[in-house]
Amino acid sequence: MEIYAKRFTKASLIYLGIGVLLGISMAVWPEGIARLRFVHVHLNLLGFMTMMVASVAYHVLPRFNSNPLPWPGGVRYHFYLHNIGLAGMIACHLLGGVWTGGAIHAALVLFALLTGAGIFIMIYNLYGVLNVES
Repeated sequence: MEIYAKRFTKASLIYLGIGVLLGISMAVWPEGIARLRFVHVHLNLLGFMTMMVASVAYHVLPRFNSNPLPWPGGVRYHFYLHNIGLAGMIACHLLGGVWTGGAIHAALVLFALLTGAGIFIMIYNLYGVLNVES
């Protein structure tokens, strides 16, 4: 298994663990649900699900289709953009970025763009593997 496929798997499991702990804490202290819902959802969907899908897809699809990724170096960029973007979005949200406006909101948007850029790298690479004519 390639190093970045492993890193995506490890990161996704860390996000899952944090998301589960956050979900439990939301059940125990429901008064904080509104503020933590964004964090909980993003940890589980962008953190766990998307990264686990990326890990498995990067490992399996090139082998099953006998086609290499069109931009193998992009996997590294995807990994860092996705993780930095997600962590930044969560931090900005906890600092009130959605509600306060100003610099924190601008940073939240920037981190969302980083995450999106990473995901579009994944889309490019995986679509390229599937789009090669046999």
